[in-house]
Amino acid sequence: MPLISAVVTWDATLNKGTVADIVVPKSNGSTTIQWTCGAGVASFSISGLDANEFNPSSSQPDVTTFTTTDTGDTAQDYTYTVGAVHASTGVRSRHDPKITNEP
Repeated sequence: MPLISAVVTWDATLNKGTVADIVVPKSNGSTTIQWTCGAGVASFSISGLDANEFNPSSSQPDVTTFTTTDTGDTAQDYTYTVGAVHASTGVRSRHDPKITNEP
C-alpha cells in the first residue's frame, strides 16, 4: 500500500500550525497517510475525516504521529481539521487543509 507523509509545521507569520494539502493519485488505490510533527510543533490532533473513506477518521488528542488508511474509493476533496500545539509557547491553533482523491 502506498504511503503519503504529511508534516505539521508551525507557521510563524500566521502563528498557527499548518500542513500542506494532500493529493492521492487514483492509481494509488488504498493509501496510507501519516502525519508527523515538524518544526515548532509539540503535538497535534486530526479530526473530521470522512469515516466512509478514512479509517480511523480521527486521532487521539495531542499525538506526535497519526496514520490513517484512505480507501481511495471516491474521487473528491475531503476537508479535515488539524489542531496543533506550538512547541515553545503551548499556543493551540486550528487549520483546515484538504485531501484530494483524484478522479
